[in-house]
Amino acid sequence: MSTSIEQKTANHDETTTASIKNADKEKTVDVSANSPKYIKKSKFEELCGWLLKWGFKVIDKSGKNTALGIEFQAEVFPQIPYSSGLNTPFYLEFQDDLDDGFIIRTTFELDKNIEIFLNSQNRAREIELTYIEINHLVLPLRISIIRDHPYIKLYKVIFSDNLQKQFFLDSIHDLINSMTIIIGKWDQRYYQSRPSEYKAIKDRKINDPELERKINDPELDKILKN
Repeated sequence: MSTSIEQKTANHDETTTASIKNADKEKTVDVSANSPKYIKKSKFEELCGWLLKWGFKVIDKSGKNTALGIEFQAEVFPQIPYSSGLNTPFYLEFQDDLDDGFIIRTTFELDKNIEIFLNSQNRAREIELTYIEINHLVLPLRISIIRDHPYIKLYKVIFSDNLQKQFFLDSIHDLINSMTIIIGKWDQRYYQSRPSEYKAIKDRKINDPELERKINDPELDKILKN
């Protein structure tokens, strides 16, 4: 009788221990599924899926990224190259210090030829004016700017709670449009600065007296007008 009771007690203890272990295991899985990192990963994969459906080329860089603080990162390429021919990517990032949102960002680098020309011409004023114009055009798109000449860093923080596809897509287009504006403004500044050189060549006096006489010949001028 005593042996039977002891056996039942041992079986009960084993069952109880197994139940506790299973409960702890279920609790661990439950916590993991609701942890901030798990939620971020799920949202990251969802956003990458949207971008792929919309025709963007997406490369998951999460495993290769070595930057501190970045948990998940995707490199995304625009559907159409910029006017300059560049296909500069933008990045979708989830960071460890932002639990309820993520960042989209890109970096513009001033073309070396334009930078060398403006610097050689001592055009500090034109450079400052260009940055002022860029701010006036880009900030209304709600894209933040960090100036680090010859770089311009563009970014936008987006909260993931109740995120709508349309808002996310519009934010992507705003980031790409900001890049397009910046490329256009620097090209405009470059080409506005060049005409003075061509004007100097055009206004240069002709060294050939005979050629100059023929050009200034009134008879020839009369023939051309007729």
